[in-house]
Amino acid sequence: MPKQANLVNHLDVSELKQNYLMSQDPVEARRWHVLWKVALGWTIKNSARAVGLGYQYAKKIVKNYNELGAEGVKNQRKKNQKHRQSGNRSLVL
Repeated sequence: MPKQANLVNHLDVSELKQNYLMSQDPVEARRWHVLWKVALGWTIKNSARAVGLGYQYAKKIVKNYNELGAEGVKNQRKKNQKHRQSGNRSLVL
């Protein structure tokens, strides 16, 4: 029998579900979905498979959430893309 994943109790099951359903960012929504399924008792492997993610990536999501709480779920690429877009302005002569 696969080992049960442990989630730090930052948020309860209903809050994880709400974050999944209310997330505007698709990357964050999938992360919340994995966390919600794990909180329901699913294994990381089965949660990842159900959501369409790789096992190693799902393990990283659980690890980040356990260490950082909701901050660990945020999509850092979104923040980096905004920064890169504002820095790519060309000088017109």
